[in-house]
Amino acid sequence: MSAALKSYVPRPVPSQSRTATANQASLHHSAAALPAEPRSRVSPPVVLPTAPGLDSPSPAVRRLAQLHLVSSVLAVSLVALTLVSYGTSVYINRQLNQASQKLNRLQRNEQQLTTANEVLKNHLAQQVEGSEMGFQPPQPNSVIFLKPAQQAAVAMPTPVPTSFIGRLALPKVDVPLGY
Repeated sequence: MSAALKSYVPRPVPSQSRTATANQASLHHSAAALPAEPRSRVSPPVVLPTAPGLDSPSPAVRRLAQLHLVSSVLAVSLVALTLVSYGTSVYINRQLNQASQKLNRLQRNEQQLTTANEVLKNHLAQQVEGSEMGFQPPQPNSVIFLKPAQQAAVAMPTPVPTSFIGRLALPKVDVPLGY
C-alpha cells in the first residue's frame, strides 16, 4: 500500500551497448564545462477537466444538497439523543441497583437489631423473674390511678345528632393510665 502512495514511477532504462557507453563517456568529458542536467524530471501537475455547469448548480441540485444537509444533521442529532438516553437509562439503573442493595442491607440490619432487642428484653425479663434481684410484681394497693383531665369544650359549627355520637363514643372503663 505504501508503494501506491509514492509519486515516483519507475521508467525502463534502455539497454546500452559498449559503443553507446563509450560515446557517452566522451560526451561526458566534453560536457564537463556545461552545467549538469538534473537526473529526475518532475512532470507538471495534470489538471482534470470538470463537467460543464457545476459552477452554477441548478435549483434541484441545491435543494438536494440542502435536503442532504438537513437529513445529516437530523441523523447526527438522533444518534446523539439515542446515546444520551442510553447513558441516562444505564445511570438510573445503576443508581437503582445501589439503592436497592442499600435498602436490603438496612432491612437486614433492622432485623438483626430487632432480634437483638427481643433477646435483651427476654434476658431482662428472666433476670427480673428470678428472686435474686429483689424485684416484686406491682401490688394493687401501690398502683396509682389517674383520671383524665377535663378538656375544654370545642364548639362545633353544626350540631351532631346524639345517635351518631353514641355509636362513635368509646365505653368508659376505669383502668390505670400509667404507673
